[in-house]
Amino acid sequence: MELSLWQAPFFFGAISSQTQPLLTISLAVGVGIILSALAQRLNFPSIVLLLFGGFILGPECLNWVQPDSLGDILPLIVSFAIGIILFEGGLTLNLGDYAHATKMIQRLLSVGALTTWMGGAVTIWLIFDVPFAFAMLASSLVIVTGPTVIVPILKKIKPVPRVANILHWEGVLIDAIGVFIAVLCFEWVVVGEGGQAVGNFMLRVFAGALMGMGGGWLIERVITLRWAPESMTNVFVLASGILLFGLCETVISESGLLAVTLAGLYIGRKGPLELREIRSFKAEITDLMIAMLFILLVARLEIEQFLAFGWHGLAAVLVMMLVVRPLSVWISSLGIDIPWREKVFLAWVAPRGIVAASLASLFALYLQKSGSTLGDPTFLETFTYSIICATVIIQGLSASVIGTWLGVRRPAPTGWLVIGANTFGRQLAHQLQKITKKDVVLIDSNLRNINRAKDEGLTALQEDALDAESLLEQDAFQSVGQVLAITDNVELNQLIQRQWRRHVGRYQVYGWKPLVTSNPNQVAQPQRGAAPTSPNQERTGAVFGNIARPSVVSAELEDEESALDCIPIAIGEDSTVAIPEGHPLMVIRNERAIPLAGDDLADGEVRSGDSLILLHRSRTYLRNALEHGAFFEPEVTTLEALNQTLVNQAVSIEPKLFADQMLDDLTAQQKSFPAFLGQGVAVPHVYSSHIQNRMCLFARPPQGIPVAGQEDQIRLIFFLISPSGDAEGHLGTLAEIARCCNHQNNLAALATADSLDDVLKVV
Repeated sequence: MELSLWQAPFFFGAISSQTQPLLTISLAVGVGIILSALAQRLNFPSIVLLLFGGFILGPECLNWVQPDSLGDILPLIVSFAIGIILFEGGLTLNLGDYAHATKMIQRLLSVGALTTWMGGAVTIWLIFDVPFAFAMLASSLVIVTGPTVIVPILKKIKPVPRVANILHWEGVLIDAIGVFIAVLCFEWVVVGEGGQAVGNFMLRVFAGALMGMGGGWLIERVITLRWAPESMTNVFVLASGILLFGLCETVISESGLLAVTLAGLYIGRKGPLELREIRSFKAEITDLMIAMLFILLVARLEIEQFLAFGWHGLAAVLVMMLVVRPLSVWISSLGIDIPWREKVFLAWVAPRGIVAASLASLFALYLQKSGSTLGDPTFLETFTYSIICATVIIQGLSASVIGTWLGVRRPAPTGWLVIGANTFGRQLAHQLQKITKKDVVLIDSNLRNINRAKDEGLTALQEDALDAESLLEQDAFQSVGQVLAITDNVELNQLIQRQWRRHVGRYQVYGWKPLVTSNPNQVAQPQRGAAPTSPNQERTGAVFGNIARPSVVSAELEDEESALDCIPIAIGEDSTVAIPEGHPLMVIRNERAIPLAGDDLADGEVRSGDSLILLHRSRTYLRNALEHGAFFEPEVTTLEALNQTLVNQAVSIEPKLFADQMLDDLTAQQKSFPAFLGQGVAVPHVYSSHIQNRMCLFARPPQGIPVAGQEDQIRLIFFLISPSGDAEGHLGTLAEIARCCNHQNNLAALATADSLDDVLKVV
């Protein structure tokens, strides 16, 4: 075929028959993904752009994509892609959701599917005056809805959980059922196998179920037993699904679709640790398949066939949307307690997708090749794609308005998800619930923390916080609109932020991150007058940089060394803000909580009527550290012997401590900056990542220990060990030791103390 100048892609002249298939596939994949990305960016149904893209690239317009150049390979590509799509659909199913809508789902998949099939067949038979057998074949193609079009709509409008679960399950499971009904009908009315078609249908169901469950079990066992390298898990699962599909199709044709759907369902139900990564990877491959298929299949369509469809076609589409679908939902819901508003919404939203389009094109290709006289092959594609365009465009774009009008959309999520159910997380959750009146959900991998949170009346679950997409499908997370990660692992907090940002918004996710210093074991202390960080700025979402590690804060809260309170803001007549003593964590304004990055508050961040959630000291640092320490009188006369004795005593109290590391730290400290306060007092101090509470050992050797360059001998020793990252508590304890030993009366009392209780009385 001679190409006009505007039709010749990239160069002047025609494309050779050898390169045209390559160009067709390349454009279908590349442009399809670009359009899908653009649709997601614009929050627009991707199938709409793909329909227009396929038409423009096809022979009816630019003629760059020529599906006919693929020959007999096109049906294979379509079958292969549908298998991957259904495999991914099975992986995403959650049996917990199915329990909430079992009867309605069963009705829609049985009575509802039959109603749609027969109702569509009667409609086509009456309007177009075609043989009833051909009308049944055409109607069988639009039984399916499909997750590829339902899921984006559900994500956009966020209906109430029951409606969302029903539509999601129907969209995934109806694909496999619809495919079998369509194949059965095709054999019956086209191939002409008569009663044998029923036997073939039952054989396909049995074989597909058996091989699918067996294949799913085998794949899951290989993953669980780590027989496949971790780096190849995603590829292994994809390849296994493809192999299962190919083997099933080879043994019994048309059994592969059910097999891969059930295999995916089995793997998802067993939930191996790698499931989140597998789902993410498979979702990306599925997006690729859908984009490619729509471009290829739509490019086959011609304008003339839709013009010929005319008013009869429009009438058929309207009857399918406004009569057949509502009738299907009404019959399926008989005897089931579902509010009429939800029924109306279910009746309105039933967009068809890639499976319907693929089957229509496959059957049309077969009828054209076989020369069947049963009916016009192009009618199958014209009718099916008309239903797809009408349902996707009209229902997809109006679902949000209809859902709002019917009142079946969930309210805007404003609740909190706190990752970390330690004492700090639990007390913060209590404050948020009490002050903001919002729902708070806690997640933790530690079952003990989860149980303690439940005992305190909080909603807490042992889940993987990184699997945001799956969690948001659960009822407990429907109200989550803001996320706060307060684990000790900064990198994990940041990863959690990235995962949730795409679901709740980039300005609604926060994570603990300490202010950075040159010492990795310390947290920089906020300096007054430093550049303020506004809570309304996204920055990196880093908050609570003014406090120690969350586990350290939890230990202080448990020991009642620190406290978490909500205190009203006091603003003076000169508009100055009086910040209470402590570290401000959140600004509370109109029942809304805004996490803060540090102690410094910028102008305008707090107003009259605001409150602050503060972390403040309720007991002295030194007293708490001594209570975790000990009192002893070592028989030593040198610094080296003193260090060894101090370390041994500390390890005897807390075996988790590393003696060698502490000795090295003490030796290095004495070489660079001897911990000698004067007046006979020494304060050797180190950090350790192996403890959660600061501990201070008070030692008083019977004989003084001489120090080079010092007139006074060491007679009183405070040996301080602090958790890594607890710079505030560490420095605060050192400051309290210095203040205590600055008074002669205190020194005299410490010199005559006989026990730890006597030392505590002095401090």
